[in-house]
Amino acid sequence: MKELTIFKKPLFWFSLILILLLGTLLSLPDRRLHLVFCDVGQGDAILVSYGRTQVLIDGGPDNKVSNCLSKHLPFWDRQIEMVVLTHADEDHFVGLIDVFKRYNVRYFVADSLINSKISFWQFYQLVLEEKASFYSPKAGEKIKIGNLEFLVLWPKERLGNSQIWRKENLSYLSEKRPLPDSILAKATFPDELNDTSIVLQLSFGQSQALLTGDITEKVESQLDLGKVEVLKVAHHGSKFSTSEEFLSKIKPKLAIISVGENRFGHPAQETLERLSKAGIKVLRTDQEGNIEIVSNGWGWYNQL
Repeated sequence: MKELTIFKKPLFWFSLILILLLGTLLSLPDRRLHLVFCDVGQGDAILVSYGRTQVLIDGGPDNKVSNCLSKHLPFWDRQIEMVVLTHADEDHFVGLIDVFKRYNVRYFVADSLINSKISFWQFYQLVLEEKASFYSPKAGEKIKIGNLEFLVLWPKERLGNSQIWRKENLSYLSEKRPLPDSILAKATFPDELNDTSIVLQLSFGQSQALLTGDITEKVESQLDLGKVEVLKVAHHGSKFSTSEEFLSKIKPKLAIISVGENRFGHPAQETLERLSKAGIKVLRTDQEGNIEIVSNGWGWYNQL
């Protein structure tokens, strides 16, 4: 029995080391751009990965995004270079609470508008504690992180009050005092936040992807852009987005709808018909789960 036990232990450790080495090798950068639309239910969460650089755009309505990240990031990588919050609705920021707890975030990109719900203030405190560098973008600017580059298409101007993201505001939270009205007043948006969404165009060689948040036709008609290959359909396929005029302008080959069980009728039949009429292939997270597409700089293909 003793000889058998002594024999098995080296074999066990050798097997474990071999598995870890194989896992590390499989996780090495492959010089391709990976775009993952995470299945987070009724919400948005998009992982953009190239080499050792990862950008997360939105986090969905709960912590499902963490499962997606664990599948698509190396197990040893606990840093996300940049997190983008397109707008402060719960189906976009709540999942980021878990992300900021689990990962080191270097840069945080968002507007400076707030949501009055308790969940937002929990998220807000974590962002301030993380001490990530903050940036509020406007149309025409480019955001470059590592080898990834995003062109900002919306909003036209910086929104809200950037003082909302000052690290000094942690003192108000720790003392359970409200932020000064001079900050809150300018950071409060009186209408729906959907059309405040940060819209980004990701370019990689000859490949482009348009990431639209929850904008409506009103904003779509104002975007300055040309053809793109991949479209993230706005607002989970709402009938108030993705107009025929918009589709005829950008002419995407692939449309991704991030959607889950909901009471709003998303994706709307009208939207699906417009996409079908335009001959655009549609993939949905409620049907496919996590959707990963990959680009070598010349075109996109599905990662099976």
